[in-house]
Amino acid sequence: MKVWITTIGSSPYAVFSTLWFAVVKDSFIPNKIYLLWNNKVEKNKETLKNYIETLSKAYNINIQINEDYKVNEEDFKTFANALKEIIIKEKKEGNEIAIDMTPGRKFMSAFSMFAGLEGVSDGKNKYKCDRVYYLHLRDMGYINYPLFLIPLSLQELHEMKSELTNTKISREILNIEGKSSLKVNRKEIMVILNCYFLKGRYKFEVKVENQKIVEFILWGNKNKATIEIFNKNLNFSDFVGNPKDLKSVLNASGICELRFTMDWEKWFNEEEFFGYLWNKLKEKKTYYITFDTNALINQIPQRFIDFIEKQREKISPNFLISQCVIKEITDERGFKIKDTPDSDYLNQPSPKDRLFKLGLSQLKLLREKNAITFNYDGKWDNDIKDSFVEFLGNKKGELLIITSDKNFFHNLSYLDDIIPIYANFRNIKKEVRWENIRDFLYVSSVVFGKIDVKYIGEISSVWRGKNPIEWDNEIISVKGIDNNTKKVIEVLKKIVQ
Repeated sequence: MKVWITTIGSSPYAVFSTLWFAVVKDSFIPNKIYLLWNNKVEKNKETLKNYIETLSKAYNINIQINEDYKVNEEDFKTFANALKEIIIKEKKEGNEIAIDMTPGRKFMSAFSMFAGLEGVSDGKNKYKCDRVYYLHLRDMGYINYPLFLIPLSLQELHEMKSELTNTKISREILNIEGKSSLKVNRKEIMVILNCYFLKGRYKFEVKVENQKIVEFILWGNKNKATIEIFNKNLNFSDFVGNPKDLKSVLNASGICELRFTMDWEKWFNEEEFFGYLWNKLKEKKTYYITFDTNALINQIPQRFIDFIEKQREKISPNFLISQCVIKEITDERGFKIKDTPDSDYLNQPSPKDRLFKLGLSQLKLLREKNAITFNYDGKWDNDIKDSFVEFLGNKKGELLIITSDKNFFHNLSYLDDIIPIYANFRNIKKEVRWENIRDFLYVSSVVFGKIDVKYIGEISSVWRGKNPIEWDNEIISVKGIDNNTKKVIEVLKKIVQ
């Protein structure tokens, strides 16, 4: 029997991630799990039990949970005695024990490591754990993220006993035979990248209608990737799209460098600008933030929200959506596709409308962040500008408007209490983040309808009978994915709700 011992801390993900990683990366599947806890983390204990149950069902294993050991987080002796009692009991029964030293307070990690490496004694014999796990996270901005939504290049699962004593243990990736098809959302594409990276796949190529458009390489040890673009002599079918739309895909994915200015003189890179915006929001003065149609299509809200979610200090921005922008995003620009040799495209949005679908998910995201929506007739630039003026006539504060339209930016600069910010896309970056690769796969599948990714399979945003709400929820279909990845996604969908 395999036994897992862990301490519950302030983050359920920190406790579950090490266990989950040991299952997937090392095929260490425990039959029994001991949870050491205290009153302050009782709610997290119940959450973690649900996570473990999800893991048990996904991999069809029976995991017994023991929650009998309630320890005082300030009582070193009680904690040490609990570990001693569990280890002696389980080793006398001949069981294999793994202890996780990742979560909990520092003294708990220290005691867990000592008990695992040096062992504990019953007065006659000494008993040691077989494995001591520690999950190292290189970027603490991801501390509250589930395991497989964090680039694996930023995480390393250490088995301390074998590493410190130069001994070998069995560490084989869990393998489930077969391939499947399933629907995933944009964030879950990171799971796919992680699972294939774990198997040693780090170089991928992307094709549209059997024509290579991109080749990318994921780095180890850093949240970086390199990308090469193949944009010459491309020729796509009308229902797929225009090869020139590849530039829009690169912009919306964060592959191209993004610069911001408020006066044409001083320019900020993306991180500098988001930091500036963040500091603005911490001022006592009231600020509202809104985006024009182009900024929505280019996924700027998503990128700013990703930035603020990684900050330790939590602030809720006052986001604003003009009904004029909503109308411009939702108005159809072409006919539904009728004449096509590929039935998956039948009755699906035109290539131009698929590009605007990218804005729909940004509207949904802003609404989830409690954005204010205000009504105003019209959909043209003057209507949008007038809607902002009317809003400020009824509210105190200043309005920050992010746009990638030069003329719109210029016209807004003459208005009181409005701070226009121009977003300018430039050359392709030499290095990008894993999230940019994730977004490229999502955005390109939306704009072109289908892409083929080496090793992964076909990623598609179009299929017969697709529910319109699936565009808002950023749902795509993946065909040919391996069952290891499918299982990980099944667990993730249950624990992230």
